[in-house]
Amino acid sequence: MFHDSEAADGGLLARLLGITYEILHADEIAPALESIARAVAEIFGFKYVTIVAADAPGGELYRRVLLGFPDELIAERLGEHIDRAAVLEILPPTSEVLPYCFYNPAERELDWHSSIYTGFRPRDEPRSAPDAWHERDALTLVLPDRDGNMLGYLSADAPLDGKVPTIETLRRMQLFVNLVGLALANARAHFAEVSRRQLLEENVRLQNEFFSMVSHEVRSPLAAIRGATSLLQTHFETLGVERRAELLGVLSNSTSRLSSIFEDVLLLSRMDAGRLALRIEPIATVDVIEESIARTRSEHPDRLFNAAYLEPVPRLYADEGRTVQVLTNLLSNAVKYSFPDTPIHLDLKASEHRVTISVVNEGPGIEEADREKLFTRFGHLSSGERSTGLGLYICRELVTKMNGTIGYESEPGKRTAFWFTLPRAV
Repeated sequence: MFHDSEAADGGLLARLLGITYEILHADEIAPALESIARAVAEIFGFKYVTIVAADAPGGELYRRVLLGFPDELIAERLGEHIDRAAVLEILPPTSEVLPYCFYNPAERELDWHSSIYTGFRPRDEPRSAPDAWHERDALTLVLPDRDGNMLGYLSADAPLDGKVPTIETLRRMQLFVNLVGLALANARAHFAEVSRRQLLEENVRLQNEFFSMVSHEVRSPLAAIRGATSLLQTHFETLGVERRAELLGVLSNSTSRLSSIFEDVLLLSRMDAGRLALRIEPIATVDVIEESIARTRSEHPDRLFNAAYLEPVPRLYADEGRTVQVLTNLLSNAVKYSFPDTPIHLDLKASEHRVTISVVNEGPGIEEADREKLFTRFGHLSSGERSTGLGLYICRELVTKMNGTIGYESEPGKRTAFWFTLPRAV
């Protein structure tokens, strides 16, 4: 049934190699697939070309290119998921004209639900000539990688000369498709390597930034400790009682700050390594609130803390120690970033399945440019030398691990509310 076609011109192979070269050096796969389809249509003379391909070797197949079809059909079918097993079923060995090249004539009555047919002729309509193309014919070329695995496939339909392609034409198409398959495989490997290298570079950058920020956070309390210690060592006898007490207070506060930083770093390391164990169980919400307020008040005895909730207070389903850690951090931040002498409010609301705890303070609020930096590791805020430190990042990670959510609302110059929601215990 195959007929002889015109011999390929001397520049055909060069053009095919040129197209595969473009694929190898393409920044994205999608435009490369579009170039492949257009090349098949132009070089081999087909009205319709479709390409189905996977995002990764062995991955799910999706319809990536529809060339020559009506716009409404393209909008409907582009991106369609194609079952890999079903593809193999419609490519039986009896249809393999050449390796990876399958021709299913209309007379074989091979139906497939994912096919795209734009004609109107029934399958049993006779051909106009023995070598004439039938609207129900199907020509499929598998895109193989170097190991012969299917990256996808290309379907060509409606040859412009109205004839079934000759063996010679199919050989040239097969050569092209094989080159394309290898080029796509290499391109995907290249993209994967680029992504891997970018990820490594980003990890190195984040690591360097992390140690830089830790150094920055540690430097201030260390300087205070050195200064207070030096004064006490050299001038202890001449210092008054109040001055001694003040310097001892500096030592105590700076040591506590250092301890907190290192505890955060160690906790972060355990979370990154997946070694953080939580004890999730029903806990008393009031106990968590009172413990958190007591800890914060011990560090800020001059601040007022108000807790508003109605009895009975529902229990939480969470890790008690980590919940106290989250709430204490939010209370400390509220003190740090609020107007002096203003109270810190703690509100509690319960729904059928969740309990929400909010910490509200009156202060400068969070500027719009800073909002994306919250809940990140050492995200610096633009106003002064303020830093979110590790605290909010750890809070987000802990709340997430306890099946909760965390967020905030801020009105610059007036108020800011940080809240987190945890599951309500039955």
